[in-house]
Amino acid sequence: MAFANANGISLCYEVFEAAEKRSVEPLILIRGLGTQMIQWPQAFIDYFTHAGFDVIIFDNRDVGESSKLDAAGVPDIMALLAGAEAGASFPVPYGIADMADDVIGLMDALGIEKANIWGMSLGGMVAQHLAFSHGPRISKIICVMSSSGDASLPQPAASALAPPDSEDEAELIDYMTQNLGQHASPAFPTPEADRRALAEKLVKRCWHPQGIIRQMAAALADGARTARLKNIAVPFMVIHGDADALIDISCGQHIAETVPQALWRPVAGMGHDIGPGLEDEIGPDVLAFLGASQ
Repeated sequence: MAFANANGISLCYEVFEAAEKRSVEPLILIRGLGTQMIQWPQAFIDYFTHAGFDVIIFDNRDVGESSKLDAAGVPDIMALLAGAEAGASFPVPYGIADMADDVIGLMDALGIEKANIWGMSLGGMVAQHLAFSHGPRISKIICVMSSSGDASLPQPAASALAPPDSEDEAELIDYMTQNLGQHASPAFPTPEADRRALAEKLVKRCWHPQGIIRQMAAALADGARTARLKNIAVPFMVIHGDADALIDISCGQHIAETVPQALWRPVAGMGHDIGPGLEDEIGPDVLAFLGASQ
């Protein structure tokens, strides 16, 4: 792991080099709300390095070992939710656009002119911003288990997103283990022992609920991206599971129907995670989209 100064903050990142170098842009993986870069399964990363891609993972701002924006304070999520439902605008510590700028800053720090992007959940929202605001720097976008933010779509419950009010390590590990299980993919299940081992690593590496709340605020304040999605010219692929209990598959389908010429890839039995073996199910289609092969 290393650190890069990007967009005025420090981002923790790691680069996995291609097994055999090819003339392809690197693949940057962007994680979702409150999750850390160590949650990317190694088999998933290896699938793409074996196909010739350098793979870059990183901690988003406010999570893991990247910069924390504590000086900005902690927003009142319930007030923000009420404001969002009423269609009101409100100030937040930072926005999704800032998180997209972080990715461009990381690319600049690593000397990357153009990259492919895989963004999941909140990271999918960041990927959307990269597509419509930084198109010349982006080769192709894979938007996974995400939403356009359109008000007509099902919204995830705040209770399913808000972090628990606890500092007890054992309680947090239990919570994280259960949470990982709730969002797991029925067709690509992660054994409970593996979920608990990961939960222990996550809690010990960084438990920072204030950052999760600020990321939630950024997503709420961004509102609907529908109009902006219609202007995307970057090649775009949308992946979503029919077993996603957090962000309904209709949200992914709406993105695919809105972005011009987007590819739509529903996945049977996929929940709101990257479960074991998922790379074998969707990998060939993703590589075909990226113009590569395993």
